[in-house]
Amino acid sequence: MLTLAVTSSTALVGVALADLSSGGGGSPSVEVLAARETLTDRRHAEELTPMLAAVLDEAGVAVADVEQYAVDIGPGRFTGMRVGIATVRTLALATDRLVVPVTSLEALAAAHRGRVVAAVIDARRAEVFLQRFGADGVALGEPFVGPADASVDLLIDGDLVIGDGADRYAEQFETANSTGRSIELVAGETPSAERIVELAAVREAQQGSSIEPLYLRDPDVQVNIKTRYNT
Repeated sequence: MLTLAVTSSTALVGVALADLSSGGGGSPSVEVLAARETLTDRRHAEELTPMLAAVLDEAGVAVADVEQYAVDIGPGRFTGMRVGIATVRTLALATDRLVVPVTSLEALAAAHRGRVVAAVIDARRAEVFLQRFGADGVALGEPFVGPADASVDLLIDGDLVIGDGADRYAEQFETANSTGRSIELVAGETPSAERIVELAAVREAQQGSSIEPLYLRDPDVQVNIKTRYNT
């Protein structure tokens, strides 16, 4: 099944096209046909559309040939995740295809199966989104959102700590090693589209209209209706 995956909830904008098929013993086979990614601060919308076109062109595939979509639903940057979700929902609606939602935290952890992972996304405001995953990739509890300092208390001895939140607040996370817990901090890890398409191989797809961002907290910028017209 030709599956197109998109990620844009962090500074990474990425697209991957893969052919998913049943492998031996019922395990899925994932053949990545084309993939591209770039780091950007605020140009998610400008980068995503031409990247989609480039990936499809490289693979020699038309939009109508894509049989399923997968998308990173966050948590992460509010504007970025909305850009990716809106793009995928539009394509899925136009071509009558289903969509597999994957969180940015799940995508981070998927790159390190066999290890207990603490996936950390920068939430700004000196806060992070953090979720721990077992060696089998299954979440160990609900995602946490709060101060980076406080999230360090959630780490367990042996955790592999990854993500842009871990990069930004590395000094805080490394303090865990001075409290009797041995954690490993790996820099430069991202929730790539290739990991998202791999997860899509073992997930149920749903209608694009039902796909919603995973915010976990209110947006940074809000309009105060009571005071808006009193200035």
